[in-house]
Amino acid sequence: MLSDNQASNEWMIDVMGGDHPSTEEEEEKMWRKQSIYRIPSFIKDRNKSTYDPVLVSIGPYHHGEPHLMPMEAHKRRARGHFLARSGKPLEYFVDGMKREENELRESYEYLDEKWRDSNIFIELIITDGCFILEFMDTISGTPKDYSYNDPIFSYYGSIIHYNFVMRDLLLLENQLPYLALKKLLTLAEVRQEFPGENVDETFLQMMMFPSTTGTGSHMLDFYMKGLFHGRSKDSKDDPDIELIEETPSASQLNRVGVKFNKISNFADIKFEGGTLDLPTLDINDYTVSTFLNLKAFELRGTTRRDFNSYICLMTKLLQSVKDVALLKEAKIIVNYLDSDEQVVTLMKELAKDAVLDRDCNLSKAQTGMTRHYYESMKHWRNEFKMVLAEWFSYLKQNYFRNPWSAISVVAAAVLLGLTVIQTVYSVKSYAKQKST
Repeated sequence: MLSDNQASNEWMIDVMGGDHPSTEEEEEKMWRKQSIYRIPSFIKDRNKSTYDPVLVSIGPYHHGEPHLMPMEAHKRRARGHFLARSGKPLEYFVDGMKREENELRESYEYLDEKWRDSNIFIELIITDGCFILEFMDTISGTPKDYSYNDPIFSYYGSIIHYNFVMRDLLLLENQLPYLALKKLLTLAEVRQEFPGENVDETFLQMMMFPSTTGTGSHMLDFYMKGLFHGRSKDSKDDPDIELIEETPSASQLNRVGVKFNKISNFADIKFEGGTLDLPTLDINDYTVSTFLNLKAFELRGTTRRDFNSYICLMTKLLQSVKDVALLKEAKIIVNYLDSDEQVVTLMKELAKDAVLDRDCNLSKAQTGMTRHYYESMKHWRNEFKMVLAEWFSYLKQNYFRNPWSAISVVAAAVLLGLTVIQTVYSVKSYAKQKST
């Protein structure tokens, strides 16, 4: 048992020790290297299942959890096939990966004491990396040396497990640094199977992303970059970007003649000439998990807020089932959930803690459509007021020039109103008698 003084001294040694950055520059460098984070408990506790893997653990954070253990045998099988196909022994990959060990460790925000053991850490990195590469390779259609009835890596096995595996591969706490995957591909010399100019292009082919997407820190980062591939330039130089009114919903925009146009790229979202360009959004049981993890990664791991801004925009547009139906008709929403009400609920859940970036291109689109809506409404109100003014002017000139004319007009209006009411009651009474 440590005394208070001993504990205090050890605490001071730990704080002043070598594991902690001693300067602002070193600290900034440490934060920049990290890309795989633990979700803060105040966010995770709201909906824990959306941040935890259900089938396969990748990396150290969820390794060894009981419900994920059945997949460990399949991960080791994937490693065996990958190594056998390369024609190189495990030791060759271990030696090569250990040369990158420090950088791999620095990718994680936090590692338990268990992972300080170099051999255990490198075994995890190689095994999980081989699983990712083998599964993605199978999905991309490359023939492999697995049995036709393999439960995971055969064609049908991969189809059955695809949704669950891909959901888990896109969780922030369930990532492997891209450096590990790149190193495995380099050591295995797989370019004869994928004729890419380099290892980065090879991996993009396996991920089925365009070669112009660019590399990322890990799978979730690749997915983010794939969504906003070819991103338009920022709009921070535009002095008019300011949301001064409540953003209208899709049905409100439709009311003033705004059209919705389906596009293929998130980076090309814009509002121009009374048309709002939006990409197709598939909403299914896995959307909330992937989107919440993308949102969390962007808030913690990047300086941009493109995806958060997209969530803010879509939540404003989808305020009711009427809005969902409108965007479904425009082929912008594809709903695989049981009802349109669930889409509205989902968007509200996604919008919690989302941050709108006023400097991104999405903000420019949101401001443009909001301004268009309120200017249109103002124009319509002014026109309506003008029409009313003309009517009153006409009535005044022709019917209200003396008291008797005014009384005649009012009496005629009252008589017309009573006649309409009597007709309605007669029709309702007749319908009631007929039904009985």
